[in-house]
Amino acid sequence: MIYLKSTKINSFGIASKDSDINAKKAALNIAKTLQKAGFNIKIISPLVSSSYPVISLTDDNLDVDCIISVGGDGTILKTARQLKKQIPILGIHKGGKGILTELKHNEIPMLIEQINNNNYVLDKRKRISVSSKSHSPVNSLNEVYIERSEKLRAITYEVHLPSTVIKNRMDGLIVSTPTGSTGHSLSLGSSMLSEDLSALLITPIAPISRIPPIAIPVSNFSLIAHGQTKVIIDGQIEFIVPALEKIIINTKIPDTMFIRFSDSTLRQLTSLGF
Repeated sequence: MIYLKSTKINSFGIASKDSDINAKKAALNIAKTLQKAGFNIKIISPLVSSSYPVISLTDDNLDVDCIISVGGDGTILKTARQLKKQIPILGIHKGGKGILTELKHNEIPMLIEQINNNNYVLDKRKRISVSSKSHSPVNSLNEVYIERSEKLRAITYEVHLPSTVIKNRMDGLIVSTPTGSTGHSLSLGSSMLSEDLSALLITPIAPISRIPPIAIPVSNFSLIAHGQTKVIIDGQIEFIVPALEKIIINTKIPDTMFIRFSDSTLRQLTSLGF
């Protein structure tokens, strides 16, 4: 996590959870409130409204200062993955857990006051991408979950780190960013990474030799599974990798930026109720 000096925000693009009618209504109400406050507003497809221009996150020339994501963590993860430009995201909680969100949907007056006073910081979060010979890179803000396709027997995984190779039979493994370390890996008993660490967390799933979770410095590495493997990105995208095809974890991609109104480095732990 790196905090940057705030810059003036004049325009917002507003996205909402696709399948939630209440989130869509809240998003349009937020758009109306922000427009009345003097901000330039655009709506992000598939959200539609005849009152505002409709844009796409995949546009290379996206010209808004901030993306407001209305929904839960899944909406933020999808927004971060689809966004082509490094535009800061502000999460508004409306449904779902909301661990990554910053405000509740009824706190828009506070948002307007803080933005107008330039009283916020930009929080940069490390992302990774995963690819293989048969699959193009997919970006992940949270985690890459890798598991064996066949359930009858554990298979051997090789983790090729810059200075060593870890080889063991297991059901799979999880590669988490600091942001994603409060997800699946935590539910499996792993530790979490402080959000300001420049590190990744590798969590073996049911390893035969009881390999512990391993925190490593941020660096590119690869994996080889001795059996067909399923790769799941942020719980939203999945693909199958054939046996012995190298899976590449790339860390040299642009960070995701969030707008924050405090500089806590353990905000996700607080959001989980600790």
